[in-house]
Amino acid sequence: MTRLAGADILRLLCVCGDGPGDRSDFWKLIVEADRSMRSNLKTFLMAGLATCLMLSTAMGEEPSGVTVEKSGSKQPTLILLKNRFLEMTFDPARGGRCSRLLVRATGEQVIGDADVSGLFLDHWAKYAWPSGLMHLPYEYELVKEGQRRAGVRLWVRVPKSGGGKGARDRNTSLKMATSPDLVGLTVRKTIWLNSDNDTIEVDQELVNTTTQSRAAALYIQQNLVMSGSHYSDNWYLPSTSGVRVNLQPEKRGGRAIGPDWIRTPVAGWMAVKDRKTGHGMVFAFDYNYLSKTYTSGATGEWFLEPVPIGPGKSFITKYVIKPVSGFKDFVYGSSALVADIQADEVGQGRVKVTHEVMAVGRDRKDVTVELQVIGWKSKKLLAAREFQIARLSAKRLQQELVFKPATLADGLLISAVVRTGKKEERYERFYAGDRAELQARTNLFATEGGGLPSGRGDRYFRPQPRKRKQFDKPDFAKLSKRDPKRFRCLVVFGLYTHILNLDDAVTGWKHRDADTPVEFTWANCPPNGVETFPGTYDELFQYDLVVLSDVNYRALGDVAMEMVCDYVEQGGSLLVAGGPYAFGNGEFQGARFLDVLPVRLRGPFDLKWAGKGKSWNLSGKQPEHPLLKGVRFGQSPRVFWHHFVTPKPKATVVLNAGTEPTLILGRYGKGRVAALTLSPTGLAGKGEVAWWDWDGWFPLVRNLFGWSKEEGPQ
Repeated sequence: MTRLAGADILRLLCVCGDGPGDRSDFWKLIVEADRSMRSNLKTFLMAGLATCLMLSTAMGEEPSGVTVEKSGSKQPTLILLKNRFLEMTFDPARGGRCSRLLVRATGEQVIGDADVSGLFLDHWAKYAWPSGLMHLPYEYELVKEGQRRAGVRLWVRVPKSGGGKGARDRNTSLKMATSPDLVGLTVRKTIWLNSDNDTIEVDQELVNTTTQSRAAALYIQQNLVMSGSHYSDNWYLPSTSGVRVNLQPEKRGGRAIGPDWIRTPVAGWMAVKDRKTGHGMVFAFDYNYLSKTYTSGATGEWFLEPVPIGPGKSFITKYVIKPVSGFKDFVYGSSALVADIQADEVGQGRVKVTHEVMAVGRDRKDVTVELQVIGWKSKKLLAAREFQIARLSAKRLQQELVFKPATLADGLLISAVVRTGKKEERYERFYAGDRAELQARTNLFATEGGGLPSGRGDRYFRPQPRKRKQFDKPDFAKLSKRDPKRFRCLVVFGLYTHILNLDDAVTGWKHRDADTPVEFTWANCPPNGVETFPGTYDELFQYDLVVLSDVNYRALGDVAMEMVCDYVEQGGSLLVAGGPYAFGNGEFQGARFLDVLPVRLRGPFDLKWAGKGKSWNLSGKQPEHPLLKGVRFGQSPRVFWHHFVTPKPKATVVLNAGTEPTLILGRYGKGRVAALTLSPTGLAGKGEVAWWDWDGWFPLVRNLFGWSKEEGPQ
């Protein structure tokens, strides 16, 4: 009787795992086996074939493509999108979410069973969680680009109810009225898989199918659990104070440690990792439209800034999701790579820097990695090394740099530059020694994330990079015209605007062409961000005058500032008033808004104080100017704080504070702009009258309002 020896079994398995070549030796071994062993051999054969399939799949042979299909005849309809790395199940009836994601490399299902769980959850950024979008039924279509790329496209046209502010309960959410500015918009997302990698690509769109200009913003929620639970997950959120880590509790009922909101993000990514297994996910999105990020428990979210969208136009943004394993922490993520930087003291005063990097999506050829260490205090280059990588793939590659700094007390800024052809990506990490790192972690736990990390957090600061935006604008010639019989004024106000008493100043006053007194709309704009602002160009262009009072660039935001610039260029009138957050103090450097202003800024801190017990006299530079009609200076109004600026060559100076210009007029495009550099702060001494209490202030305000509605010379 012929028996299958151990060597034959090994030979059998090896033949089975050789790939798609000749399998003749495999069948010869089967035939040679004792017929009496057929029953046992059948079991063995099936195991061998299963092993063969497993080996072939692991070697990337089968399946060769990517599949997207309806999942049988189940109701409601489910969509299956899969390749040899991932398997995703989509539920169109529940906001078009992904309700199941299997990572084949780890065998982990990373989406929980709760009703709020899922990936690619759409919400409106104007609302607190949740919005009604997550409960709406989405339409869908299956899309394929050959055998190597496929996806699912899901969309919903926002209805009159159920598509705005929502509730956790689905039935309640669907009954809630949708805000009119959202009705008719289409939210659309396309999720792609490629056959050769495990990166998920997403095209996210807002489509304006209405006949009016609209402005809206989404935030995207990814609600998942690594390793079946979120109670050992770390979330990584890049901020101006470094990559902040939110540590989830080890068990239910415990409190998370670390920040949840990051309101000053410096890059478009976030990541999650299970502390026990090292398995995680990196999410990379467009920083240029990013407002803030958030994490809590099993959720990671990023909020986009509102974007104006013209009729029939759309706003498109892209992001990717990359499963990762083995990283200790994360310092960077993008659509091209994921990276980490670690630093450790290794004895004899030496520091070892370890840089780990992998590709996202396709492999990258001829990659250069340059590591640099700069003294945080001295700004001197302490160490540098360059590495050449022939091919950067999804396999983690490691580079090391060992050096001996003169001191660690001042801190080290460790930076990496990764170059592929002409493309370059930069990121950094601050390090002040192992002891400082331990103190930082100890303080983090002791304060539950509420204190500054000892020894480093109070020193390291990375400014937010300037954002570069592009968005569709309406045909301004087709916008509805202002009503000449009305006078409408939008006041975007900061801290001390109430001192100006703008509404009291024009009480009962009417412009000669208006049938009614001034109609005010008030938009609060504290330093951390404007709370309300016209959502569309149509709405903004109905105002005869826009007042920005003590408002800074960051608070108003890129989109609103761009809309204001367009408003003036197309014929609107703008009054910019001073305060602690205005002009040079308002962070306007490099912005288009500087072209609109009739003055040049002298620096980032141009608000000056006259000094204790001192003040400047407010006087008319051009006594015959129409703005000073009926304005008397007999009370000798006093100025305690004002911005020092320089009028542009074609500007008109109407008022001075001392010898400095303080009311300056100019033109931009078809519109007119007034800069009032007075700050309504300070305390009048005995016998003095503050300029805002001066009897000429109300007549001056009325003249400014009248000037804003005039045509012709300034």
